[in-house]
Amino acid sequence: MDEEEHFDCLIIGAGISGLDAAYHLQEHCKWASYAILERRANLGGTWDFFNYPGIRSDSDMYTFGFSWKVWKSAKPIAPAKDILAYLKEAAEEQGMMEKIKFNMDIETAAWVSADNRWHLTTTTGRKYSCNVLFGCTGYYSYETPFEPSFPGQEAFSGKIVHPQKWTKEYDELVVGAKVAIIGSGATAVTILPNISNDASHVTMVQRTPTYIAAKPEVDPWAKFFKDWLPLNIAAKINRWKAVLLGALFYQYCVRYPNHARKLIKAGMFNEVKSVMDREEFDKHFSPPYNPWEQRFCLAPGGDFFQPIREGKATMVTGHIDHFTENGIQMKDGKNIEADLIISATGLTIQQNFPFSTMKVTVDGKPYVAATHLIYNAFMISEVPNFAFVIGYTNASWTLKADIASMYFTKMLNYMRSNKITKVVPKEDPDGNVKHEYFSGGLSSGYFTRSGDILPKQGDKFPWKGGVNYILDLVQMTFGGFSTDSLEFEMENKKTS
Repeated sequence: MDEEEHFDCLIIGAGISGLDAAYHLQEHCKWASYAILERRANLGGTWDFFNYPGIRSDSDMYTFGFSWKVWKSAKPIAPAKDILAYLKEAAEEQGMMEKIKFNMDIETAAWVSADNRWHLTTTTGRKYSCNVLFGCTGYYSYETPFEPSFPGQEAFSGKIVHPQKWTKEYDELVVGAKVAIIGSGATAVTILPNISNDASHVTMVQRTPTYIAAKPEVDPWAKFFKDWLPLNIAAKINRWKAVLLGALFYQYCVRYPNHARKLIKAGMFNEVKSVMDREEFDKHFSPPYNPWEQRFCLAPGGDFFQPIREGKATMVTGHIDHFTENGIQMKDGKNIEADLIISATGLTIQQNFPFSTMKVTVDGKPYVAATHLIYNAFMISEVPNFAFVIGYTNASWTLKADIASMYFTKMLNYMRSNKITKVVPKEDPDGNVKHEYFSGGLSSGYFTRSGDILPKQGDKFPWKGGVNYILDLVQMTFGGFSTDSLEFEMENKKTS
């Protein structure tokens, strides 16, 4: 039997969040021993996992990149291979590679109050323990994408694939094929332009249209700053430019939705007006929700619209009735011929969020996500010495990873300075906190489908938050460590 290896802190996951957490630990908690446990054979998380055509960032790299490592390109939207190379370079520069333990699939994680430690066991029997656990596993399930079944799909003679399960085999099947993409989210918007030159034709089948904005492939202002200023200064300017413009645009959409809708639709119509009249455009590009109530999609260089203008891709909006041997039959009677169907129908949230696939117990009691409250979008009620990262839905993921990681080090330093061995968020029974579904600020399908199984959020601070970067920056980065609604154990003595 393997002997248990102990650390001050264990980070679960070696993706963007895990590497960001490691940097801040090294920078602000130099006293802390730590390791990163990664269940895959490579770092990178999402960017190592997905292989579908054209996979790229859906946020600008000036904010999606780390605050502590410059993103040098003037291209704000980057392909997965560039992001993965950037992450590997960052890990190597900061000496993190030796801290990552690959192929460590954690089977169980047990908090034991007798010694105030987490005890972890891998699927191969390796054992680890730590004083504090930091979850950096993202929010979606790697194992089970959202794959709704369609009537008659067993009759379809071709292949059906979800992008999450994409392999090189499908790259070959696309060539010369009639391809139907089911879905209208960021994945579908990315795949369509990246297969349109290889396929004989691509049809995007959507039930609900999406807001899509064409964005220059190269940011002219970013290039100007990069060309004329020292790199570090240019990087800071580009980062804050992206933060402020993104925040302003989001607030504009939320506060003036009708005006924003008109502006965005005018931009989309301008991209396709040469091949669509207004009536057809309105059918395919009129989302039934306001801008930023769901994810807003970007098309670098307007790449999504180009195949439509060139006749290589068409849009079909409506409800699927059933699959046929040769394609898809819509409820309005329209038939779509297809040799390959890409079901870009979305993600599934982790069933045990934010613990991924780990079976978790707290003093022997199994963790059931839906019975807990999210504390400050950073911790979980009644779960001791545990914090996690969930990025923004209305801004770059890494902006929140930075804030959460910095705040995590504040918590560790506070615990050390005050000789605290246990910290746990506790809801005040007299606080009249209303429990609500956690949505990340969006009405997207993957959140609404998972409302019953996710931890809940409250209707007031500190049980609600994590959707406003500027507010979080002020409270969590510039402010001190808040002890609101936290219970501490120090030298066998409890305080709160």
